[in-house]
Amino acid sequence: MTRWLAARSPEASPTLQLACRAQHFRRWEIPRSSYPMTRPGYLTWRAKLKSQAAAQVAELLASPAVDPPLAAYDIDRVAALVRKENLRDDDETQVLEDVACLVFLDDQFDAFESKPEIDEDKIVAILQKTWAKMSPAGHALALQMQLSDRAQTLIHKALGGESALLGSVESHTVMPESSNRVASPSPAPPPLSSPSGPVKPPLHTLISSHDFAAAAAAAFPAKTYAFVSSAATDCLTHRANTTAYAAIGLRPRVLRDVSGPVSLGTSMLGRRVSSPIFCSPTSLGALVHPDGERALGRACQALGIAQVVSTSASFPLGDIVDAIRSSSTPAPAGSDSGGDMIPVFFQLYVDKDRAKSERLLVAAAAFGCVGGVFLTVDAPVMGKREADERVRADESVRAPMAGARAGNDGGGGGLGRIMGQYVDASVAWADLAWLRRCLPPGTPLALKGVQTAADAVRAVDAGVDAIFVSNHGGRSLDTAPATILVLLELQRCCPHVFDRVQVFVDGGVARGTDVFKALCLGATAVGVGRGALYGLNYGEEGVRRYIEILNEELETTMRLCGVTSLDELHPGLLNTRAVDHLVPESAADDHPYAKWRRKPQGSKL
Repeated sequence: MTRWLAARSPEASPTLQLACRAQHFRRWEIPRSSYPMTRPGYLTWRAKLKSQAAAQVAELLASPAVDPPLAAYDIDRVAALVRKENLRDDDETQVLEDVACLVFLDDQFDAFESKPEIDEDKIVAILQKTWAKMSPAGHALALQMQLSDRAQTLIHKALGGESALLGSVESHTVMPESSNRVASPSPAPPPLSSPSGPVKPPLHTLISSHDFAAAAAAAFPAKTYAFVSSAATDCLTHRANTTAYAAIGLRPRVLRDVSGPVSLGTSMLGRRVSSPIFCSPTSLGALVHPDGERALGRACQALGIAQVVSTSASFPLGDIVDAIRSSSTPAPAGSDSGGDMIPVFFQLYVDKDRAKSERLLVAAAAFGCVGGVFLTVDAPVMGKREADERVRADESVRAPMAGARAGNDGGGGGLGRIMGQYVDASVAWADLAWLRRCLPPGTPLALKGVQTAADAVRAVDAGVDAIFVSNHGGRSLDTAPATILVLLELQRCCPHVFDRVQVFVDGGVARGTDVFKALCLGATAVGVGRGALYGLNYGEEGVRRYIEILNEELETTMRLCGVTSLDELHPGLLNTRAVDHLVPESAADDHPYAKWRRKPQGSKL
């Protein structure tokens, strides 16, 4: 239950955690056989279990053995939660109910349904009752489980037929480690919408990036959520991007005058922006909102931050630029509008037909507002994103700049894989000269997807204007390093890089503290990709609010660390000892001690 509580409520209160651990306290003292094997007997047995467990746990928590002692209020609260009082009105009690149902489905259901004395109709009825007890958030986790084929069939039958859940049940993710089955860790589609439409909380109730992610899980169509949230294979890099930030501590300075305004203004490739936070390139924004990248662009314009438009956007670059230019919102103070709008940056996947890429670059230059080109170098082929593959794609989905169309084949319906088949896997360092020739003189060029000090040094030597430390949000190569650790590698192995070019980073950024840590380690600006799409769930206003929350958290973090300007940030404000052992000590390609190399095939040992 502890594992499922962590998945259902990552920030569970201490009393809720205690109540979860106490759910079956000394349960063996009241065996099921103590009561009639009837429905009333079962209900009486369950009620007795809850009341006795609550009383015994309260007595234990009030004993002198608990040091420091718990407040009487907290003890009463734990007991009330164990009794599951006010189930429909108490959010924490509902969380416990969700956890109990999830444990049943994950750990007990297969054994239960295999009992010969229990017929299928009874199992279906129990599933329906279990589902009715759960909240939408509980449904979301249940639909992400790795279940047996038999269990999936029964769930289809219990919850309204195979067509209603096709893709949702089969696209599974289980957050905790399961005790009796292997979990597929790929983030997966959300629960079914209610009959009246998707369940989406009002925008004004969302106060963190995690709230936006939860709202997206509840509201996105199954395929949209699978595409946006998915990551490569076991999702280890996807998770490491986040956990590495959490492992780095802050070292706040005190008694500093932080009463004045906090300055977040900076520059990206020579263009002033109001904040170091920018929108990383993301594909197919119209899956999330009809206005897609156009709404993203208007939000960035209103905030005075940079937008990087993907080759795989849902709209041609001209449509996005026109939407930004038509925005009546003036650029805020601290940004450089470059005339009439905040410059956008263009992310390029090189097409196998190089002439197509050349035409794209010429068109981008013609708009006169493209502040630079970001060449993606970490995805010569698309990573295996299993959650995306499991849900069939709508074949009408298109990326007009790339000329790509969605489809389904024997490998699944992965939008990234199928629509990314145009990408040229032969692009190499020598092609940077070709790319420079395609750009107007003076156009800044950044490499997106640098993940080692060796490549950072080579990029600088090749004359790029910026390097973008990125692993595609964990969507390309699983077990690649977390991006914040790559910044540490650059600091350790090639710190001169930060003095010669700008360094951007994205991946795993969910809090203002994350942005702060990246800036302290030398990043010029910090991108958000999935998060921007979660904000786009609410259109332009949602993107604005999402970025505003990160800006507010960044300002608070800076003040609490004793600084009010980005110029004051430095690595000494961080404690990285928990991750230092993960950082390579040299930029060399060689392993530090394993010097063995394979012999050419056919050679004699």
